[in-house]
Amino acid sequence: MRTVILGTIATMMISGCLLAQEKPETPKQETSALKPLMVSGKVSDAGKTLTTDIDSVWTVSNPEVLRGHDGRLVKVKCYVDTVKNRIQILSVRKDEAQSNYTAARYTDSAFRR
Repeated sequence: MRTVILGTIATMMISGCLLAQEKPETPKQETSALKPLMVSGKVSDAGKTLTTDIDSVWTVSNPEVLRGHDGRLVKVKCYVDTVKNRIQILSVRKDEAQSNYTAARYTDSAFRR
């Protein structure tokens, strides 16, 4: 009788230890949502969407950040939510591709021999 009770208690303790070692199930988040990404594209005229160079359109969750950049090429650091097709912008920079170029002058050192 005593061994049956000790065996039952030992079995309960072992099963309790095994249950304690299992990790609780958590909803999986995408890795892109955890890391900020650099995305370049053109801001819409309304400033609420960003069209990338591969013609994918993203809705901006915080469009007030893009105020003043309407219709321009920008690089943004953002979190991407692929499920809702939205981005949350952390920072905005003017894209260097749209910077103003001046005409070449023949007096520049690049044209001298």
